[in-house]
Amino acid sequence: MNTIPAELNAIAGQLQNYNVPEQTVQLDSNCKLTYEILQWTNTHPDRLTDDRPIGTVEISRYNTENGAEYQIVEKRNGGGREIYEATVTTAQDERIGESIQDWELAWYQAETPDKRLLINGAVRETTIEMNGTAGKKHLSADTPISCQWILSFALANCATPMDETFTTIDELTYCKTNQLLHGPEQIESNGQSLFSYRHTGQGTLPIHYVFDSQKRPVFVTFTLLSWILRNIELI
Repeated sequence: MNTIPAELNAIAGQLQNYNVPEQTVQLDSNCKLTYEILQWTNTHPDRLTDDRPIGTVEISRYNTENGAEYQIVEKRNGGGREIYEATVTTAQDERIGESIQDWELAWYQAETPDKRLLINGAVRETTIEMNGTAGKKHLSADTPISCQWILSFALANCATPMDETFTTIDELTYCKTNQLLHGPEQIESNGQSLFSYRHTGQGTLPIHYVFDSQKRPVFVTFTLLSWILRNIELI
């Protein structure tokens, strides 16, 4: 029996042959997740053999006294071979697990590593301060703050259902308020029990964070892309 939501049909064909990493996410230990980025070129739920890898995402989480520090490396193949390198610190948040406190981001192309776009930011109470090539910006936010790179860990630690408003900083460069996290929603596909959290909001096409029964964040699905968890490493 399948109860997979229509908007997640594109991952259904991945489930039969998917091997979940043996390790589990232990939030009391330092941990690294490695994802492969797939571009969906065939959205039929039973035939996804021509999906193609276009990059990787590595997210390392180190526990701190009141939250975590994240080290992130995302690499995109083809074209200019984009690379994102970021450091993010968070504090515990009872609403969505963790909320961003400050960050540093470097974006560059592999062929020209000396030409970098540098952005850094910090949260001061209800004000987001962001510094980049366009100068300094001050934005107001009275909700928790997150981004796609840390939600896999933050949501794995959430024990109760949620309908929470939050602010996202997409790729740590673009701030969007009035975002919503909803879940978990139960999914049954070919005998496998999964659950997902749905991210929607103004200016956002739905993003789903999909976990298995051991709270491993196995998929993150965007409109035409999917992150598929390939490795969990204690560090």
